[in-house]
Amino acid sequence: MTELNQERWVLLGFAFLLVLLLIAWWVALSLKGEQPEHHHHTFQPEGKTTGIQISGGQLVAEIPERKERWVLQFASSHYDTDKKVATTKDGFCQVTRDGKVVTVFRAPTIIVRFKDREMEMRDGVTIVAMLPRLKVNLEALRWRWESGELVGTGKVKIEGERIRAVADRLEGDTTLQRISLIGSIRTSVIEAKSGERK
Repeated sequence: MTELNQERWVLLGFAFLLVLLLIAWWVALSLKGEQPEHHHHTFQPEGKTTGIQISGGQLVAEIPERKERWVLQFASSHYDTDKKVATTKDGFCQVTRDGKVVTVFRAPTIIVRFKDREMEMRDGVTIVAMLPRLKVNLEALRWRWESGELVGTGKVKIEGERIRAVADRLEGDTTLQRISLIGSIRTSVIEAKSGERK
């Protein structure tokens, strides 16, 4: 399966998920015979763009060539059907490779642009990499899932078991599983305490 076909399947899967959620919501309302509370409206009340509002849910992206699965969970989301953009609030994205959790991303706002095949995390991003045991904090992060390109902006702070670093920004590649610090970089190595393994 080519990457273009894979991205089409991801987009179709997301659209299908939204339609199913909309149908389930409508059926639940018809069975209850009640009006929804204000914060559970499914259609955008007024405005020029069409969209669907969802309270709680998740998006799943499979990347077979890397044996990866990205699961984005969120408290709420708005999907703009014209622009093909989902804007989520209080997002938590867990990345597994070969069934093992390798990275976790958290951000107050995560925007998924399906036409551009990218995910943008904003307003303070935390990344926890399980294998090297690193925690990264930065202002914003953009991931292009077709190429694997990562671009982080704002002050970058990295904390590990034995190292601390601060940089102006970062760049990386999820396909090659690497990141590079850019700009003014300050690092410090933490000495192992006696009895700890190095």
